[in-house]
Amino acid sequence: MGTWGTGPFGGGDAAADLVVRLGALPANRRLFAVRTALADAVEERWYLDAPEGETAVAAAALLAAARPGGAAGTERGGAAGTGAEAAGAGAVGVAGSVVCGGVAVSVPRCVIPQPPPELTGLAVRALDRVLAPDSELAELWDESDSGPQWRASVAGLRAALGPAAQRV
Repeated sequence: MGTWGTGPFGGGDAAADLVVRLGALPANRRLFAVRTALADAVEERWYLDAPEGETAVAAAALLAAARPGGAAGTERGGAAGTGAEAAGAGAVGVAGSVVCGGVAVSVPRCVIPQPPPELTGLAVRALDRVLAPDSELAELWDESDSGPQWRASVAGLRAALGPAAQRV
């Protein structure tokens, strides 16, 4: 599996692509794009392909970071940096670079507003779908030596979503 880390932005190019897409959108359309990425994973009833799973994990990480007191849970090495203090309360800034295949790729700054509670619940359901047996991303990670670390990263992200994780 061609990855560069087990965190939410280290699983493949789809996570970096999401950040780039969000940076190109007007700020008032970004939460809709995040919601769409999460819903695409949740609504897949057959087999969830790896790129959609990667995108859902990255979207959930951005939401976790945008919650009050949130943290993106990015892996060491700077796959994506957070700058909530620079972006203002209730928002996370992702700027600088995303590491893709060991190469830093510059991405535009994108700010995700504080998400509504129902979006956090959708993120939890998307993470559960990514971890399901009929998920290509889970299968690929389970075949690798880093599978347990990846699963722990996703579980940590789910926990970071807070009380919504307990209600779902």
